[in-house]
Amino acid sequence: MSGPGEFSFEEAERILGPAAVAEARRSAAEAPPLRPEQLEHLRLLFASAIGPAPRKPAADAA
Repeated sequence: MSGPGEFSFEEAERILGPAAVAEARRSAAEAPPLRPEQLEHLRLLFASAIGPAPRKPAADAA
């Protein structure tokens, strides 16, 4: 199983089924390429994302 924030095609296929994954791949392959302004928007969005807060061990949290 993947950790938080990780993606695995194998896990997606296990959860969703092979038909759903095949349809998603087909749909993505048919999509037009992103325009430069869309790519820049996504780059800025991911650059500004704040990651999850560090987790404290259970013994320290109590």
